Amino acid sequence: MYNMKGLIYGLTLLGAFSMVSCDETARLAKELPGSWAGTPENFTDNASVTATIIETIDISSNPDMMPKGVHGGTLTIAGMLSANTQIVGQPGFVEPLGLTVSGRSTISGTWTVIDDDEVAVSLDPSTLTVSVDPDAVVVNGVITEMNGPRVDSIKPSVASAIGQSLKMALVNRYSAIRKLDDVKIKGPLMKFEIGDTDYVFTRQSAAQ
Repeated sequence: MYNMKGLIYGLTLLGAFSMVSCDETARLAKELPGSWAGTPENFTDNASVTATIIETIDISSNPDMMPKGVHGGTLTIAGMLSANTQIVGQPGFVEPLGLTVSGRSTISGTWTVIDDDEVAVSLDPSTLTVSVDPDAVVVNGVITEMNGPRVDSIKPSVASAIGQSLKMALVNRYSAIRKLDDVKIKGPLMKFEIGDTDYVFTRQSAAQ
């Protein structure tokens, strides 16, 4: 009799815990949708390029695409990019000649709440796009009447080369994202961890 009572008590506790856990995952899934903006962060895999990104994560809930009882949906990460490099070893230029470029990136994927404070993320590398506008290339240095036209002529190739470098760095960045740990949403702020790095994002729009 005692063992039966103990078994029933244990099953009751397990059921109560499961209900609380389900409620908490549903709560987190309800709070996540919306647009969240991050802060500037340095990233690069090229010693000659210094790059900064400011990311905005747009999160949507898509219950129709999820199995029953699973909370999740789609997300898109848009990045505002800024990068700096230098022209070296080029005849006719007064060196160092600095170059600043700006651009945008996007990547899409899915998210799934797997615990009351954990979100699995799957980003599709085939959706990653990086664009750098040649007209947005800013030259910092001594520009003369002789080398001015040449500087303008190399802007498209500079924009393309830096764009490729940034894309490679972003491939590495996003391939490392598998899970958001210790997710906490309080008011307009969302805090979470990826690996050993802490992030803070600010809500830009109301949850949908």
